[in-house]
Amino acid sequence: MPVPFPETESGVEISLLKQLFDQEEAYIALQLSAIPETLNRIHSRFKEGEISKEHLSSKLKGLFDKGAIMSVPHAKKGRMYSKLPLAIGIFEHQVNRITKELAEDFFKYEDEGFAEAFFKPKTKQMRTIPVNIPIDPEFLVGSYDNARSLIERSPGPFAVMNCVCRQAKEQMGEPCKQTRILETCFTLENAALFMVGKGLAMEVDRDEMNRLVQRAEKEGMVLQPGNAKEPGFICCCCGCCCGVLSAAKKFPKPAEFLQTNFFAKIDPDKCTACGECMELCQMDALIPVNNHTEVLLNHCIGCGVCLNVCATKAISLVKKEKEEVPPRDSKEMYKRMLIERYGVLGTLKLMGKAALGKKNIGLKEAYIP
Repeated sequence: MPVPFPETESGVEISLLKQLFDQEEAYIALQLSAIPETLNRIHSRFKEGEISKEHLSSKLKGLFDKGAIMSVPHAKKGRMYSKLPLAIGIFEHQVNRITKELAEDFFKYEDEGFAEAFFKPKTKQMRTIPVNIPIDPEFLVGSYDNARSLIERSPGPFAVMNCVCRQAKEQMGEPCKQTRILETCFTLENAALFMVGKGLAMEVDRDEMNRLVQRAEKEGMVLQPGNAKEPGFICCCCGCCCGVLSAAKKFPKPAEFLQTNFFAKIDPDKCTACGECMELCQMDALIPVNNHTEVLLNHCIGCGVCLNVCATKAISLVKKEKEEVPPRDSKEMYKRMLIERYGVLGTLKLMGKAALGKKNIGLKEAYIP
């Protein structure tokens, strides 16, 4: 898989899996690849007489219904099934039904090993883009760094769903400190069709999509789309609940683990040290120094949230010297991640096994909404 699932000393990852799979379901899931495959191909991996196609089909449908695996329709091949990474994947598919026990195990697993594995690839699954604020005019801003442009360029459809991270924290008795709004996860195009079809999201039109994003911005949310020029989702995140932001903040230099093209800069002559920006910053990147506020660049992810509350216009958003251009789409993103994890030769070996129908990932047909 592009995203690892490492072992821990406590074994919390097994406790987490037991809440998603029983023993038979786990055995079946181990026969799946990371690319969607037909029922016949998956069935061929079992011993003769071990399981009927009818029973296998029923179990795969059940696993898909509870968000433990992926399933996509194919015009010619019919229903196809594949594995899912824990994140972004299984965890997000627990929206509207996540339990206290699963939430606790997930965040414990994040602390004990998964966060390090999630952040390790050079290519990230998510990136940070600025909220709708002015950027130094001398810098050109790519459309992939502009939420309004992403929405306007997309043919749609669009959909909104609840934030599973805030739901998880609610279950743990730790309600969000930033907002009471739950509808802050947005999907576009195929991902929107998929989530609406599964009953996890509500379709909205372009105008409503823009309005909801603007509402999230006013609440001080950080915009994190998928790391692609054509992302399938845009998440609006807070530093207390978001699994990505909260995990990054536990490292000494969290900005190193989050992909962004910007950072904030404060003019000390204009700053009155009112503290409004410090209160709103989701990454604890602002500190008081003498009679003004300064930016901790190791923490700042260039989200631009602080600019929205600066009455004296002392804060500006500056583009980094080296721009990170995102992959074209999610297929290209996961391909890069695989190469970074296994190397070129290792990835080619995996592709060869996939072509022979063995249990490994192929890239040509990879589709992960």
